[in-house]
Amino acid sequence: MRTGVAVGVGVAFVGPWRWARAQAKKPIIIGLTCDATGTFADAGQADRRGMILAIEEANARGGVLGRPIEHRSEDTESDASVAVRKAQRLIERDKIDFMVGALSSAIAAPLSELAQRSGMIYCNSNSSSDTVTNEKCQRVNFVWDANNWMFANALGPLVVKTLGKKWFFLTHDYVWGKSATAAAREVMKKVGAEEVGELMIPQGTRDFSTQLLRIRSVKPEVVMANLAGHEHMAMREQAVEFGSDKDAAWVFPQQDFPDLFAVGPKKSFGYFCTTWHYNIDAPGTKEFVDRFRKRWAGAPIEVPDNVSCNGYIATRELLRAIERAGTTKSHDVIKALEGHVIKDNFRKYPSTIREWDHLVGQMLYLARAKKPDQMKDKYDMIEMIADLSPDQASPPKQISKCKLQPFADTPVYGG
Repeated sequence: MRTGVAVGVGVAFVGPWRWARAQAKKPIIIGLTCDATGTFADAGQADRRGMILAIEEANARGGVLGRPIEHRSEDTESDASVAVRKAQRLIERDKIDFMVGALSSAIAAPLSELAQRSGMIYCNSNSSSDTVTNEKCQRVNFVWDANNWMFANALGPLVVKTLGKKWFFLTHDYVWGKSATAAAREVMKKVGAEEVGELMIPQGTRDFSTQLLRIRSVKPEVVMANLAGHEHMAMREQAVEFGSDKDAAWVFPQQDFPDLFAVGPKKSFGYFCTTWHYNIDAPGTKEFVDRFRKRWAGAPIEVPDNVSCNGYIATRELLRAIERAGTTKSHDVIKALEGHVIKDNFRKYPSTIREWDHLVGQMLYLARAKKPDQMKDKYDMIEMIADLSPDQASPPKQISKCKLQPFADTPVYGG
């Protein structure tokens, strides 16, 4: 994996005169806040691979506003206090112009608050809690992943119709897990399901024998497993070993591919939502996959997945917004992002950056894990069942709790 400053890739293809002109100007520096250790390490590095590819492609075209793009990376360690300290260091020591990253919603919220205090734009690439686009929304924060309301409302009707009405919850004991279960409970009321139990799963849990035995004794029809990261992987592995994957229908409302891939096809099971996969038949997907595979040959995951695709599009669209604004001044770039429609998003329908809460309204895919004998290659682990358009999948404006700060109350950063 390459590290450091990605400014030289593609020079031979744009011509030395063009690159020399860009190099003469002050670089635009992007801070990447991605987990390299901790619960979300696998997904954090997938996120980073997408971001770096977007930066390198921008540099191959001559940079942005004639300026080269550099990046500075920090391992946020799946820990909120560490993340805030390291993001502060990026701002004060490295003088970053923008910040992109976050898998954990427990990290995304404090980072967005930190960014708001300075006025610096923060692209929250991959956290899914509803709070960051509701009561904890910020004028400078843009959220590129779908959220728990979207996942729960997409899956709820399908689960009741085809899997069962008696639901048991496994809830990761932090902001994302609690938000996911709260969203599922709201949907449960709408679709006529019944809750038959819940177990809270502390972060750091690795032994799930007690929880799996509890589920077996309750005999639910459906287990709603709102777990993420290494806890999610450990639970899946032990569920297969215990035979618990056959005790009920398992639903994982939000499934990041790096976690599924780490578990492997023999221990992957259940239904879930995803925002994207590398073999979706959509304009531009094949070309994007080819570029990604060429750049990241030999990486732990050589194809783009839902996480790295979010990291790529968040970074690419930030750089495009700077170009449209004609400046790095934060207020102008925010206005260039708000309401923007993204047509080349490798999906059937465009995505829209909603101006009232900064959530990216996008498609969702309902999916299930493939059996090993159904796979065409080692990454072909997901069978798409159905898709929802952005209008079907996104929360309506009337339920939003977001109150973005006025521009007058948001500091101007950069420019």
